[in-house]
Amino acid sequence: MFNYRPEKIIIDKNVSSEPLTKQLCEKFANVPKVYVENFEWHKDEQEMDPLLNPLTMGKKILHLKYFKGKSIKRCPGFSDKLICCNYLSLDLVENCPFECTYCILQAFLNKPVITIHANLEEILNQVLDLTSQKPDVLFRISTGEHSDSLALDHILKINKYVIPFFAKLKNSLLELKTKSKNIEHLLDLHHGGKTLISWSLNPETIIEQEEHKTARLNERLKAARIASDAGYKIAFHLDPLIYFSNWEKEYQDLVDQIFDTVPQDRIEWISFGTLRYISSLKSIVENRFPKSKIFLEEFVKGKDGKMRYLKKIRVLLYKNVQNRINKLAPKIPTYLCMEKNTVWENTMPYKPKNEIDVENHITSKLYNKFQNI
Repeated sequence: MFNYRPEKIIIDKNVSSEPLTKQLCEKFANVPKVYVENFEWHKDEQEMDPLLNPLTMGKKILHLKYFKGKSIKRCPGFSDKLICCNYLSLDLVENCPFECTYCILQAFLNKPVITIHANLEEILNQVLDLTSQKPDVLFRISTGEHSDSLALDHILKINKYVIPFFAKLKNSLLELKTKSKNIEHLLDLHHGGKTLISWSLNPETIIEQEEHKTARLNERLKAARIASDAGYKIAFHLDPLIYFSNWEKEYQDLVDQIFDTVPQDRIEWISFGTLRYISSLKSIVENRFPKSKIFLEEFVKGKDGKMRYLKKIRVLLYKNVQNRINKLAPKIPTYLCMEKNTVWENTMPYKPKNEIDVENHITSKLYNKFQNI
């Protein structure tokens, strides 16, 4: 892990009086600040870093932005070609200080700065409006789509507003997805059983080679146990599963480590997904991380345009972890991320017809818990 301190803060004038803006300006009182009407990133900004890498340089800049438009969206993996888990994404932060070699954000975001949506009250009111319209629906809402939910939260303290807000909602579950160990600042917050913290996990071999600046495996698992002891719901995402020389044993060992650390009855679900990427990402990764080994295997383009391992490789990876879970904790719901039904049929203990089937499978016990909150 690492200590983060921005070199510059860019502030939209219409969020200058927001509580989050004032909090961060006070936190970084000595950091230069620029107030703007409309911010646009230019790669010829001053002080290019030694690697001439605008992606790395951009992460040293915080942009406190007024977010316009719809903040809650369907999972970007949703497609007629693939079965989705039917969760919703909430935009609060764009970009991530971690440096995972395979990260899609490198090719996806049009500005390499770390952007904070500072008009939180307006954004959360959108959540309230949506969820109140359907009081009998359990909404699963994640903030970890365009950034790691907790990588900088111990500094930014965004979730001190968000978690108590969700605690008051009767039919919504907030999911915070992370590869960090930063949970100490969350332990005293009133979460009301409405927040789930999920960790993306890989064997230590992959973390060391491909997930730079993230917490080590033992740190993530220790944080999960501490959060669980504080009453937070817990989940894990074995995603992306990566095919490498000792994959079979190391992923089985990873499953063992999960259950050795966190009691099974505190784990809500475990998801699996294999390495996938849009074709434009490959050249970016090869330029930024020349020692990365993630593209050494054969990949094919799927119907959604993303490159994936051959189907037979994906099935092997999924079966390996699912069989281990079946042996140790068969009652924990599992699901595949961004896969077609033919892969489900060859790997999983149940065969969903659509995203509603998947959601019902992984949230069935949550409905009972929410009725008692």
